[in-house]
Amino acid sequence: MSSGCPDLKISIAKETADYRIDTTDPENWFMVANRDIPEEGVIIANQDMTLIDVEGFDYVDVVLKETGEVRRVFKSISAVPGDYSCLPTVLELPWCFMNHSCDPNAVDKWGNGASEELNDATTYAVRKISKGDPLTYDYANEQYEYQSPFWCQCGATNCRGKIEGFSGLEEAEKERILKSASPFVARKHSLDLVNSVDLPTVGNHLLVDYWECDLELLNDEQSLRNLLMQAAEGAGANVLSVHSHSFPGEGVTAVAILSESHLSIHTWPKLGYVSADFYTCGTSDPRDAHKILEAGIGAGKARVKNVVRGKESQDASGYQTNIPGLSEDKSWFFEGAIPGCREGKISHGFLIDKVVLEERSKFQDYLIFDSLLFGRVLVLDGVVQLSTSDEYIYHEMLVHPPMLAHQAPKRVLIVGGGDGGTLREVLKHNPEKVVMIDIDEQFVINIRGHLPTLHDGAFSDPRVELIFEDAFTAISRFEGKFDVAIIDCNDDLGPSEPLFTEEFYAMVSRSLSDEGVTSVQVGSLLDEELITRTKERMEGGQLGEVTGFHMTIPIYHCGQYCFLSAAKTGAPSGPDIPSLHKLQEERSLKTRYWSPEVHHASQVLPPKVNLW
Repeated sequence: MSSGCPDLKISIAKETADYRIDTTDPENWFMVANRDIPEEGVIIANQDMTLIDVEGFDYVDVVLKETGEVRRVFKSISAVPGDYSCLPTVLELPWCFMNHSCDPNAVDKWGNGASEELNDATTYAVRKISKGDPLTYDYANEQYEYQSPFWCQCGATNCRGKIEGFSGLEEAEKERILKSASPFVARKHSLDLVNSVDLPTVGNHLLVDYWECDLELLNDEQSLRNLLMQAAEGAGANVLSVHSHSFPGEGVTAVAILSESHLSIHTWPKLGYVSADFYTCGTSDPRDAHKILEAGIGAGKARVKNVVRGKESQDASGYQTNIPGLSEDKSWFFEGAIPGCREGKISHGFLIDKVVLEERSKFQDYLIFDSLLFGRVLVLDGVVQLSTSDEYIYHEMLVHPPMLAHQAPKRVLIVGGGDGGTLREVLKHNPEKVVMIDIDEQFVINIRGHLPTLHDGAFSDPRVELIFEDAFTAISRFEGKFDVAIIDCNDDLGPSEPLFTEEFYAMVSRSLSDEGVTSVQVGSLLDEELITRTKERMEGGQLGEVTGFHMTIPIYHCGQYCFLSAAKTGAPSGPDIPSLHKLQEERSLKTRYWSPEVHHASQVLPPKVNLW
């Protein structure tokens, strides 16, 4: 059970007039029809369905009222989504005792006027069911994707074999069952379609206000038509036609109809003001049209709002994201939530070339943008995490010192690291097993395709076990199991603060062997109080002797960054330089920043700074 959570028990009826739960096989309870049920006949009415919120729990003990029989039902196998993220958080009773079949005889339906809540569904027979027949259900109707796919044993002639949920079906089969899929599956399918990078309807929509414009030009209908043509062509769009109307003394409205959508303007000459609406799809860029028009009308200032159309940036609850630090026109990102003593006192700005992803999960806001200087940049809750130009410095220095401080790191724990960079570097040491724990499955899945060089395929390695759960809960199940633990969580702010406590480090210590080594990302080398506090908590958590490694990472506001490494036995500073060269050769370790010489040089601090 999840740490700190009491056992969850629920009592249900073993038998009703419509069905009974057959417990002949204690390991596989299943539902059987108690009467002949005609096609479209109701099996379970919505008011008879019991919904159990199992978020934070691993399982529920189900007790049958008539007999007292108990069956443990695991969330990972039987729970269904509670929101559009499609993470399994709700257990439907008694539905979860219907056996899976690729040719089911029952399906949930949402009636006209019903909300999308699970308890508004009624379970119907899709064909005649005779008394005594098992009641079956197709899990793909309610599960979009399974964290652990399984092989079906339903025996149907059209059995799919491997069950991955709705997302694993062929397109024709998706269309066939979509009309009876849960709202969560249907919604997730819809969002995945519109978020496809190849979807032609996805486009950018600029809404622009221009002020202090050329007053004479704002009444010149023909010149404005010509400007729209130039703007459209400059954006790489194909102009189909241009339409305009002049209002005597009151301005002009003009619209260019494009193959890629439209450009339109309306002028107010007396105010020196122009409102514009640029919407383009495909490869044409409305920002180019904006620049041409802004210069053409002599605008003294402009206010731009960019809206991505046909692609929803929503969290599981369905509201728009509001990424901290992102300017309204999405042309700049300002990092103000700096960990440590600089919090709220400085701002670190980045000119954005293109916003790639802007989302909110249940746990955090995340932003990916392209920068001409840094490449692709990842931001979590307003704090820059990495860039593709220098992430290798961070990941090599977080991983290789602790992995080389251990003689034979076979089993490795990673906490956080959802971008995959830490996992990529750990696998270079050829461990037998890597367990990666990250609370935010939606984040890990959604960014994977946008940062392919970070993970470099590491998530598909068979030695890797991914656990999407709170670290406090998950780590408690591993005692003395790991040789090395690498804590690659967000900074010591907000939801990540508990992962910088002595209590958490003590839990990590219990998960390690007696020779265990730990690495923790800390923060700015300029923040001595933050480093000292973290070092003391690691020592108090029984992680062993602690030392530090510092390096220069250009993407971070301070440039100078610090990691701490602890070893229960031996020195966390690692072997001497000749021994490191030998280990590097034995492990075929290829790096771009770390080297045996850098390894030791990075532990040297100026005399004034006494941190380790």
